Amino acid sequence: MHPQFRQIRRGKEFIWRGNLQASPLGSKYEIEIRLRASSSPVVFVLDPALMTRDGEEIPHRFEDGSLCLHYHGEWSRRNSIAETTVPWTATWLYYYELWHATGEWLGGGIHPQSQTNGEHSNEASTKP
Repeated sequence: MHPQFRQIRRGKEFIWRGNLQASPLGSKYEIEIRLRASSSPVVFVLDPALMTRDGEEIPHRFEDGSLCLHYHGEWSRRNSIAETTVPWTATWLYYYELWHATGEWLGGGIHPQSQTNGEHSNEASTKP
């Protein structure tokens, strides 16, 4: 479904790397999706580096820099990463670019509260 992604297996963790472009006029981003057996996918933007706006923290990210894509419990192992995580990441990138241009996060959701990536609770979401 997303041939631009390649899969790597590292021990008990699966990793997918590939490029996404949120809109025809948007930047292309190299992303990495990590999945361990007991957690939901964790997504990082590898390149280009995400930039702050006028010193503001980038919205909807966890302390480790991973993206906050969905509410707690919204993703389950029955979900396809290609049908959930990849489009949710493209949506996050779209709202990130809008935020960078306007200073307002238009993606809705709840910002994560000082969460680390042992197991993301994903209380926040970029979904309107």
